[in-house]
Amino acid sequence: MKHPKHRLLKLALAGVLGAGSASALAVPTMLGFKTYDSNGDGKISLEEFQAQGGPVKAFHDADINRDLQLDTDELVNASVHNERILSGKYIEDAWITTKVKAMLLKNDIVKGLSVNVETTQSTVQLSGWVDSVAQIAEVENVTRNIEGVKHVRNDLLIKR
Repeated sequence: MKHPKHRLLKLALAGVLGAGSASALAVPTMLGFKTYDSNGDGKISLEEFQAQGGPVKAFHDADINRDLQLDTDELVNASVHNERILSGKYIEDAWITTKVKAMLLKNDIVKGLSVNVETTQSTVQLSGWVDSVAQIAEVENVTRNIEGVKHVRNDLLIKR
């Protein structure tokens, strides 16, 4: 059995790492192991984990002994893995936004236009005002060619 201070440290770390997330997994200790363990067998199956909003990748990454079940320590690890997954997606989205803005500034057709760029889960939303239909098409084309962009939502409007 692990030392109680070690377990407390892991729980505190999971709480700190999960504080900024809206995920149901952010702080599993707040929900309680029993919330996940719906059948009361003392272990959490993948199905039980997913029923509480847990992603498959976090489950498998945290299942250290590879028994396809999580114990209390592994549930804390699942929370940490989930936070890593979420923060990686946030960083990727920020990188995509930055790259799109930089490429639009370099583009002679759309340079200097007031185009707003927001990225969520690799989907880029474009909004703002441009001078022509050709500029709308060019902004969208530049955006679609950025590595990591999965979808483009083009809400650009022509100035009148």
